[in-house]
Amino acid sequence: MAVVSRHSTLAETVPKDSEDYIQLANSSSSEGEDNECNDDEPVIVTGNNTHKRKADDGDEDGEPQAEVYQKCYNGQPVPPWLIGMRRLGHGKTPDISEIINEEVTKFVDYISPTPEEHQMRVWVIERMQRILDNMKMIAVTPVAKCFGSFETRLYLPTSDIDMTIMLYREGTTKVAASYQTKEAIRRYLFTLARELKRAGFCQKCEVIAHARVPIIKTHEMVTGIAVDISINADSGVQSAGVQRSFSERVYPHSLRAIVLAIKQFLAQRSMNEVYTGGMGSYAITLLAVSMLQMHPRILSGGLDIAKNLGVLLIEFFELYGKR
Repeated sequence: MAVVSRHSTLAETVPKDSEDYIQLANSSSSEGEDNECNDDEPVIVTGNNTHKRKADDGDEDGEPQAEVYQKCYNGQPVPPWLIGMRRLGHGKTPDISEIINEEVTKFVDYISPTPEEHQMRVWVIERMQRILDNMKMIAVTPVAKCFGSFETRLYLPTSDIDMTIMLYREGTTKVAASYQTKEAIRRYLFTLARELKRAGFCQKCEVIAHARVPIIKTHEMVTGIAVDISINADSGVQSAGVQRSFSERVYPHSLRAIVLAIKQFLAQRSMNEVYTGGMGSYAITLLAVSMLQMHPRILSGGLDIAKNLGVLLIEFFELYGKR
C-alpha cells in the first residue's frame, strides 16, 4: 500500500487540463510560479488512492488509478484530500459546480475525526473528571461536561475541547450557592489551575479571569490537545443541543460539510478564536442555517443541497463577506 502523508513530496509536472482543480487551501503562488509548471504530460501514480486519515487503512483490491494529477491549476501542490485521485468531475468538460461539490465532499471525508482521534478526546475528558473527583470538595459535586464542536462532532483535528465544570450541590443537579458569583468562580479557576499542574494534566495554565466568561486555557500534556475550561456555563451545553439538531435532523447531509469547510478557512487565517474576536462553531452554524433557510432556490425546491455544497459554500462567503 502506498502511504501518503499530509506533507508528502509531490511530483513536479502538471497536465494542461489540470485547470479543473479548485483548491480550498491557502494559495499564494505568483504568475512566475505558474509559468514554471511543466504542461506536457500527466504523472502516473499507482497504489491505494484512499486518503482518509484512518489508522486502520489497509490494502484494497482493484486496479490502481492512472493519470492522477499532482498539482492544481495554478501550480500549487494538490491538497492532501485530492492526492492520488482522478481529475474531478465527469467528462472532458465537467461542470464547475460538480467539481467544487466533489472537492468539498472529499475534504470533509478527509478532515473528519477518526475513531482514534475521537477516543483521545474522550480520554482527556475522563482524565479531567478523575482530577475533579480527587479534589474532594465539601458538599459539592464537580462534573466535567463538554459543549462546542466536540459535542456537536463539528471539530477539526486541531480544534480544542470546550469544557465546563458544573459545581452541583451534592446529591442534586443545581449549582452550589457558594459558586454562583463571578468572584467565587474566579477563585475556583485559580485553585483548579494549580491542581491541574500538580496532577500532571498540563505544564502551564493561562487563567483569563476577567473575560465575560472566565476560563482556563491549557494543553493536556499527553495528547497535546488544547482545552478551554469554564465554570457553570451550562448555556454552552444547551447551544450544542441546538447545533446537533440542525446538523443531524434538519440538514443531515449538508450543514456539517459547509461548517467544517468554513472552520478550516477561518483556522488558516487565525480567525477561529472567539476571545480574540474570531468566530466559533455556534456562530458559524447559525449563519449557515440562516442562509439555507432563506435561500430562494432551496425554498422553491429547485436546488439539491447535497449536490451543491461547493456552490453554497461560495454563496456563504459572498452573502456574509460581500453583500
